[in-house]
Amino acid sequence: MRILFTTFEGGGHVPPALVMAEALRRRGHDVLVISDEANRIDAEAMGLRFGTWVRAPNRKAKGAADDPLQDWRRRWPPGIVKSVVRSVLCGPAAAYAADTRDRIEAFRPDLIITNELLLGVMMAAESAAVPIAALTANVWCFPTRSDVPPFGPGWAPARSPHETRREAVARRWIAAWYDAGLGDLNAARASLGLPPLARTLDQLATLERVVLGTSAAFDFGASPAPPPFVHAGRLLPEPDLRLAPHVRDWIDRGGPQVLVSFSTTYQGQAPVLSRCIRALERLGVRALVTTGPAVDVTSLPRAPNVLAVSHASHDALMGRMDLMISHGGHGTVIRALAAGTPVLCLPMGRDHPDNARRIVERGAGLTLSRGASSAAIARAASRLLGEERYAAGARRLARALAVDPSSRDRALNALETLAGRVAAEWPHPDRGREGLGPSLDAAA
Repeated sequence: MRILFTTFEGGGHVPPALVMAEALRRRGHDVLVISDEANRIDAEAMGLRFGTWVRAPNRKAKGAADDPLQDWRRRWPPGIVKSVVRSVLCGPAAAYAADTRDRIEAFRPDLIITNELLLGVMMAAESAAVPIAALTANVWCFPTRSDVPPFGPGWAPARSPHETRREAVARRWIAAWYDAGLGDLNAARASLGLPPLARTLDQLATLERVVLGTSAAFDFGASPAPPPFVHAGRLLPEPDLRLAPHVRDWIDRGGPQVLVSFSTTYQGQAPVLSRCIRALERLGVRALVTTGPAVDVTSLPRAPNVLAVSHASHDALMGRMDLMISHGGHGTVIRALAAGTPVLCLPMGRDHPDNARRIVERGAGLTLSRGASSAAIARAASRLLGEERYAAGARRLARALAVDPSSRDRALNALETLAGRVAAEWPHPDRGREGLGPSLDAAA
């Protein structure tokens, strides 16, 4: 079967999509990934065919401070949502839709699997009568599930009638914030000959499956998740166990080990990284800070017990760490938790507060404000290193996460069933490879 994946350069959004695309390719399907040019190297390294957006936004590099979202500049929740609506969901929806229609014409997919934020892709699939599924890299970000707290505030599950009512009101408010993009969305739909929607999030009704790139053991809500949701477990690339000699030498010196890592995308994280370094300087630990492309290592303060590097494999490090300090991005914290390492979260936004709350509820870590002082960070790190209950909570969660590979198979089977239904109904006699090349090459 032919399966089209669409995503965009959004940091942790991309690796889970590539993992699922590779898994479907290994099952014998013809898979094409469309994303930003910045993701080409990673996709092609996994043996995936790759093309780029033409009309839609197409970032050439990762971690650039000119990220179109710029959500790190905002604290007011409606402003954050409106930024995402303008930059990804609705503002460029017509461009994403037009590019996707071109791919549908050239590739003739049996199924499209898209990042959950690309509403333009969803309407293109709707207009072409191609089934569509969404793949999210973490917990569900829209206020459309009644069995989990609404995404954003980082709430624990409701435990009283008052909290249940609070959740219901918050879902309505948050859903209304997305309607700031309704005009752009309906203009894009009109360009495809589709009727207007009453609410922006009504576009999600076209999704026949929603694959959650996290574990039911980590997530809140019903297990199994209610249709159309299905947990795929942690979707991480094959472990990279290589370490540079100076990094290996650093961690081989012994002592309590702390890994500090914030987002690979720019979110204004240099100040909180600096406070983490000052906090760890007070403690009798050996610490390693990884910055990714978002922060210049030389801009950070120095400490005798802290080594800062642009990159080091977390897969190779996690088994050696006693504590992870992080923003709370899903891909980062799930590696720590899978290794039984407790986590201190300083959420910067996005999915971070909700991941942090899940960690705290599992007894596997603590959370602080991203504006926490060095002294507060040092106190929290000392608790996590000194109180066995946090390490025990992380180990319990690691044991639950260890059974997740079967979840991925269930999610893959669900996607194949959806694609196979169409392939059986429409055998596509004209879908030879000779018709693919020019269109794909031109966009790539």
